[in-house]
Amino acid sequence: MMSYTYPIWLFFSAFFFYFAYTHWRESEVQIRPFAIRNRGRGKADAVLDEAAHEFVRAFNEDLAVANRASRRRHRAAALGYGLSGLIALISMFLLAAGR
Repeated sequence: MMSYTYPIWLFFSAFFFYFAYTHWRESEVQIRPFAIRNRGRGKADAVLDEAAHEFVRAFNEDLAVANRASRRRHRAAALGYGLSGLIALISMFLLAAGR
């Protein structure tokens, strides 16, 4: 009966390490900054252009905050999954040593 538990612990370890890897990779993905294209409007739209540029600056600051938070969350999840995978491996070896 005990010989069946080794592949189970190995499966859990691989499962956790896979999720650690995917979360680490996701931590590198960022939402790209927003940009407004200049369409060559006349001087009458100068006030609108200034407002649009102010909006873009504020929006990009919010995106930067969201990107940093997402990176931290994904890195924390990756470390948690990596630790879980390591614990699963250690448990498998402790099970083998206790036999």
